[in-house]
Formats: sequence, C-alpha cells, structure tokens
Amino acid sequence: MRQTAMTGRRLSWWLAILALLLSALASTAEPGGVPAAASGGPAAGFAPVAHRPANQAGVAPRRQSAAEPVAGYQRVFPPDDRVQQSPTTAFPSSAVVLVAGRIVDDLWVVCSGALIGPDVVLTAAHCLYDHEEGGWVEELAVVPGADGETWPYGYEVAASVVVPAGWVELGGPEFDLGVVALASPIGEQAGWLPVGALSSEELADPGFSYTVAGYPGDKPEGTQWWAGGTGFLRVTDDFLFMDADAYQGMSGGPVWRSSDQVIVGVVSHERAAANVARRIDEDTLAFLEDVCADAGCTIGRERAEAPQPEQPGQPEQPEQPEPGQPPVAGPQPVFTVLEPARYGRVAPGSVTVRAVAVSDTPVVELVVRVAGQEFAAQSGELAASLALGPGLYTVEALARDQQGDTLRILWDFVVSDDPGESVWFDGNGQPKAERINATLRALVEAFRWHLYGMSWDGVDHRADMPTHAEEIVPGEPVPVWVSEAGFDQAATEATLRSLVESFRWHFWGISWDGNPHGDVPTHAEQVLPPEPVGPWFTPEGQPIRENIEATLRALNEAFRWHLFGATWDGYPHAELPTHAGME
Repeated sequence: MRQTAMTGRRLSWWLAILALLLSALASTAEPGGVPAAASGGPAAGFAPVAHRPANQAGVAPRRQSAAEPVAGYQRVFPPDDRVQQSPTTAFPSSAVVLVAGRIVDDLWVVCSGALIGPDVVLTAAHCLYDHEEGGWVEELAVVPGADGETWPYGYEVAASVVVPAGWVELGGPEFDLGVVALASPIGEQAGWLPVGALSSEELADPGFSYTVAGYPGDKPEGTQWWAGGTGFLRVTDDFLFMDADAYQGMSGGPVWRSSDQVIVGVVSHERAAANVARRIDEDTLAFLEDVCADAGCTIGRERAEAPQPEQPGQPEQPEQPEPGQPPVAGPQPVFTVLEPARYGRVAPGSVTVRAVAVSDTPVVELVVRVAGQEFAAQSGELAASLALGPGLYTVEALARDQQGDTLRILWDFVVSDDPGESVWFDGNGQPKAERINATLRALVEAFRWHLYGMSWDGVDHRADMPTHAEEIVPGEPVPVWVSEAGFDQAATEATLRSLVESFRWHFWGISWDGNPHGDVPTHAEQVLPPEPVGPWFTPEGQPIRENIEATLRALNEAFRWHLFGATWDGYPHAELPTHAGME
C-alpha cells in the first residue's frame, strides 16, 4: 500500500512543500539506527529498533522508479465504497494523519497513520523501513487531518521512528507495524485514537462494523477517505482480512471499530481478493508500550477529540455522521442501518429485520420485503420481527423522501445454528454445491442476456431486464461447477475469470488482453490495461474460500446495481453505470 512519488506526478506539489519545509529544520539528533533496549515485554521479534531521521531535505522529489505491486482486484470488485472526509477538523478525521518521508536520494514514500497519543503516530513498518530501497526513512513529517491543500493543524516532524526487530531482520508481514515519536505533541490540537486488543470472538462476529481510513493515491492529492465494512472475511492470530476498499497510500492507516473508534488493526498489504491489516494483539500492545517507554512518548488510554474552537463569521457546520458512516451526499436517500448485517448469520427463530434511511428531506416511505412478506412505514425507520428457519434470505428495501427521490437496496443474510456457515460454504468450510451452482448459473445467464440477448429459457425478458442486444437468441448450457466431490477447478476458474474480465470491460473498459473488443458492449470511452484476477485455488488445487466468496459477493452486488439500480451498501453510486431509470 505504500505510495512513492512515482505512483503519480499529482503528488509532487505537496511533497515539494514538505521537502522545502523540512529543509529549513536543523536536525537535533544524529541519524542512524538506534537499537532500543527491550524491557522484556514484547514477544520475540517485537523488540523495538529505533532510528532518528535526519530531517534535512534537499529538493522536491524528482526520481521515478518501479511501482510497488498492487493486487488491484478489490479496488475494482466490489465497486469503490470509499467516501471523502471534508472538512477533516471533526474527530476522528482530525486524528488520521498523512505520513511522508524520504528513504533514499529523492525517493519519497507516502503513507497513512493515526495519532494514538499527543506525540505518537501508529503506522506500518514498511512505511518507515524499506528493505529494497536502502533502509530507514529520512526527513519524515506527518500532517494530521490533511485535506488537500488545507493542513488544519500544520505538520510535525519525527523525533524518532521505531519498528519491530522482526521487520528489520525478516521483513515478515506479522511485524508490519511501526511508530513515529513526534518532536512536539500536535495531538493536543488534533486529538488521538485509542488502541485495543479485541478477542477473536468479537472480531470474527459477522456483524462487526469497522472503518478503514487513510490517504489513497488514486484520489485527489492529500485527501482523506474512509471505507466501511461489516464482518471481516477472515480473522487470524496476526491478521484481519477485509473487503473494505483500500489503495496505495493507505498503508499504515487505522482500522477501527466503528462504534467507538478503537483501533483494531493497521493496513498492511493486499491479497488477490482481500486487503489485509496487521491485527492489534497483546504483542503489538507490548511493543507500543516499550517504544514509548524508551522514546518518552505518551500513548493515550482513551480517545481524545480535537478541540473545536469557535470561528466567528464562519457558517454553521452541518451535523457530522456517526463514526464509520459516510456523510449523506446529495438529495437521494441513503440507508444508515441494515439488520441483520449484510452476509451475516443469525440463529433460527425470531429474527428482527431493521432498516433506517435518511435524506436531505424527511423520508416519508420505507418498504421492506423479505421471506414473501412486506412491511411499510411512513418514516425513515422500520423494524419487523419474523419467524425464520434455516436458509438464505434476501431483503429488499425501498426508501422515498419528501421530494420523491428513492433508493433501493438488496442484501443477503444466512439463518443457521452453525456460526461458521456463510452464503456459499458450510460451517466446516465445504462448498454448498446447490447454492454456488445457483449463483454462478444466475450470473452467467444474466450476463449473457445483458450483453448478447441470449435468453436462458427462450423467453423475451426485455420488459424486466435490460439488454444491449437488438434481437433475442437461444441460450446455451452452463456447466456444473460443484458436485458432491467438490469443485470442478477448471470450470470454476474459467467461469469466474470470464465473469470478472467481462464485467471489468463492460463497466470500465479494462481489457483482459489489452486490446479493444468491439464485439462486447462497454460503457467506457477508453481502453484500460488488464488487471490480475484470482487466485481462487491454491497450487495444490484447494479452493481458497475467502477469494471465492469475495468474487461471488462482488459480482452479485455489481450485477444488482448495474441491472436494477439496487445498491449493496445503502448508498447511491453515481460513479458506476446502471440501467435503472433508463428509457
């Protein structure tokens, strides 16, 4: 996720400003690695290794070099969920920091981080020590609440940077966590976030709501963006696998529990179908304690919100959204509460289905349909209790505000006694053949219809499903992807690849082979280079559950939006094409 200057010349203007500011500072400490004495708290590999940056910059960065590899799959599927935060003076945006520094010559790194005390920033180790580019970062500065050209709290330089010994010696991702001890307590103005080691049971809860924050390099320079998520794809002793969107530049950014902004992870790296955060556990907490014991910094036990001084003559600021919830943008309704959680699991019996919608004018109608029943309210909140047996359920909700603007959402949840069961896999991790076959069949047949007018049953479906074709042609058979013996690897890989690549082309003009394809409709006006897909199976042929689930989920959500205008997360997506409402 680290972003270097070469990942976009767009970054050069503010990197140049930082370079000029830093060049005016005289370093009060000699540069060089300073191994810190371990106090006996951290486990092996987590002994702190410190470095005092030179903080003497020359000129703005000019050199361009090879880009850091990006597993861009989740950047594309599901569609971009990130929401910009502006202004950033409201907590917790104020405590999210942009981290920039020079590693060697004119090669700069740009990362994200979070204030966790008045004078300490938590980030990723690879933002501070790079094995391939010469080691330690130099001329490091952090900018709390950076908002494009606006730096509401100014900036501060690093007195020291610290990473685990395991990162310096081994470079393993389990050690990808670092600390910046600042020269002054800028957090007293910007605020700071608490850090907590949560239990695996709480983190693995399908309804666990979290937020990822940082400064992605594919957005306007120096702007802060959040992405929300419900339920991690996977929780291990060291890592949190998530489908929340992230991009280069968000490395080191915090992953916090949405209800109280307790940091539970630090954005680290990508997998093919997941973004991965280094989990906060007892080892990492001991590392943080040891760092500040040596560096003299202070870790806040509770969150500290940025003070909000009165600004005479300024217009009143709108009410801020709840943590983890993107702000309401525009006149269209948005859904802020969805229960049960998307792709979550609840026990059989009495199940409460709840939806809350808001808009810039009062929501006057909310309709919810589930399990063949319909419920309605003349307000923006509705809760209904149903007796549900085991199975997969899809909820449809429609909100309409006073001005007549509407938004539709479809989301799925599982009713089961087995806490490990999901939509497509049982509690033992085995694929549900009937469910996976049904999902893939529906996706293949719907896409064939949409692109080519190929009807799966010989019937004309133009009245209820859009197509780019001018005439109807007969359907073709589809394979069986999963049997009692398990996955047909070749058929599954071929179908998933075809769906992903075709949809990328249709949405964005991302060509699977780099060439234009005039025979396949697209909403894009230019041809973009190919991006990697998968993997869905290990080299030994074993299915990778989280990757398969992420792809099925993303395709399902993207189809619903594109064909019917049904959002997957409660928010409209004007940046993505949809046929809903088209003549």
